[in-house]
Amino acid sequence: MHMGYMFSSIADNIKIRAKHIIVMADMLAILCALFLALLLRFDNMSASAIYATYLAPHIYSLPVVVVLYIFLLSKHRLYRYAWRFLSIEVVWSIFCANTLGLACMIITQQLIDDSTMPMSVLIIFWMLCFIFISSFRIMLRVINRYIHASGRSAKAVNDVLPKRAIIIGAGNQGARVLHAINDDPTLRYNIIGFLDDADERRGIYVGNIPVLGHIKLLKNYVRNKKIDEVIVALSESDYEEIRPLVLACRKNGIPVKIVPSFSDTLSSKHPIRFEDFSVEDLLRRPAQSTNIESFGNYLTGRRILVTGAGGSIGSELCRQIIALKPEKLFLLGHGENSIFQILQELKRDYPQLADQIAPIIACVTNKRRIDQIFNSARPHIVFHAAAHKHVPLMEQNIIEAANNNVIGTYNIAEACGKFKVMKMVLVSTDKAAKPHSIMGATKWLCESVMLSGARRWESTAFIAVRFGNVLGSRGSVIPVFKEQIKNGGPVTVTHPEMTRFFMTIPEASRLVVQAGAVGDSGELYLLDMGKPVRILDLAEDMIRLSGLEPNVDIRVEFSGIRPGEKLHEQLTSEKEQIEKTEWEGLSIIHRPETLNPARMPELISQMLNVVEGGDDSEMLALFREVVAGYLPDYERSITTPGISSAQPT
Repeated sequence: MHMGYMFSSIADNIKIRAKHIIVMADMLAILCALFLALLLRFDNMSASAIYATYLAPHIYSLPVVVVLYIFLLSKHRLYRYAWRFLSIEVVWSIFCANTLGLACMIITQQLIDDSTMPMSVLIIFWMLCFIFISSFRIMLRVINRYIHASGRSAKAVNDVLPKRAIIIGAGNQGARVLHAINDDPTLRYNIIGFLDDADERRGIYVGNIPVLGHIKLLKNYVRNKKIDEVIVALSESDYEEIRPLVLACRKNGIPVKIVPSFSDTLSSKHPIRFEDFSVEDLLRRPAQSTNIESFGNYLTGRRILVTGAGGSIGSELCRQIIALKPEKLFLLGHGENSIFQILQELKRDYPQLADQIAPIIACVTNKRRIDQIFNSARPHIVFHAAAHKHVPLMEQNIIEAANNNVIGTYNIAEACGKFKVMKMVLVSTDKAAKPHSIMGATKWLCESVMLSGARRWESTAFIAVRFGNVLGSRGSVIPVFKEQIKNGGPVTVTHPEMTRFFMTIPEASRLVVQAGAVGDSGELYLLDMGKPVRILDLAEDMIRLSGLEPNVDIRVEFSGIRPGEKLHEQLTSEKEQIEKTEWEGLSIIHRPETLNPARMPELISQMLNVVEGGDDSEMLALFREVVAGYLPDYERSITTPGISSAQPT
């Protein structure tokens, strides 16, 4: 049997009694420290003489002193710390308990024995006691690390060798990664060094691992095949510098893992973990570092309703909101499977809040059902994320787009006003700016519904938030490209020059929550999306990240712009003005009132009549009449099976 496994087996057998063993070891350390202090101080005396002169007079107080010491160590939680995670906090607790113990020892000897040991002996005792108690815990950690290392070595012999890896970043994040690897035998890495651009870190050691030099040296290790994997542990990554390094690693078949930032690790409730380097980390800009806890207290203790709770944005909003401990979180959605999935996830991650989460299966177009829900739930805050968002599909389903997006939003807004909801926050899109598609036109009308609601209902604040594409959402290009690469290609891009604004789902959701916190009724917010990204660049990067070469291993084809799509999206139209705010990542759009807010109920009534009639061309004509800047494709082909079709003239 391997020595490491033998030690591990012994450790498992005594785990239940570990606390008692440590207590007994501390008692022995206290007694040994006292006797050794006397021997060191009175080295010219025999042991028997020392006992008779200095120990015997205090024989009655000594047990009390030992018990007090153990009590103080316990009060400082030294028997509740996981000793394999020894830290400066543990050492400080030992220092404080030892100092208080010395004071108690002096007082106890005065009360019981009417005298105290010489001060020189007490000082030596204090130092030795601190050393013995600390050393015992350090020894436990060393043994634990040896057991893990032995287990990792045995696993390497029986399975595969540990992967040689370099950690990028020798700061706090890198140190945490090394700590996690050393303490977890399932993470089978042989860390050969750190790379870091900070000059003051060159040549130093983090733990027992050296900082080898600047990050640019990574190319040498990759080229010479000296490493099997790269772990990126940078708190504030410079995306422009990391990007070519990651691509070079992938091109040479070296996997790259990225460690989430410390704030992300805390907010997601997950321990440190290693993830494949994703496209979100290569967007040439850092993510918005919004701390939701600093402004999300308006949701704490309140009843929150999220529509479209099973969708990409809706489900992430639910994840952000539940962490703020609302009184009740209502998950409203039309798809039972997606609602079930987010419900199970939230209950798993927040079991203590399971009773505060309520799933509701309903369609926002059913006004009577929505009113019943609001009457029963009485929400304080509503986030409206329910919408059809797929541009080409909505070009062929005009009636459904109008019904679900516009009339659905109107029903939610009416319910918010009628039942005196404090705030309603609408999730809008950049496609509402000078809309070119049915989806964009419907979202422009949704924003108009919010502006109308702000005029009609003083008791409710109606706030809209506009932003671009979110990475990784269902129906976005990311999962499509991944599937095409997985199948060997080709990867289809609509146009070589097509660009889009991108944002990660978590940062978009955090900013939506922030807009709800700071926004006033009738305001339309714009999220800072950074610079537009060329879709072709995104596709080629994903191919390279898969260890392949564009147009060599995977062919890239151009399919042409589809109905309703723009070559370049706009965040605002020419007639809209942007006003910066004091909050990073948020701006206010001043939208001209081309549609009289008082006309909204009449317009919705018209739309309902058209929906009942099912005439796509009539709905399209209504959009062209009321939606400012709407530029439809005049060669649009309406081919909805079984529904009247026509082309606008």
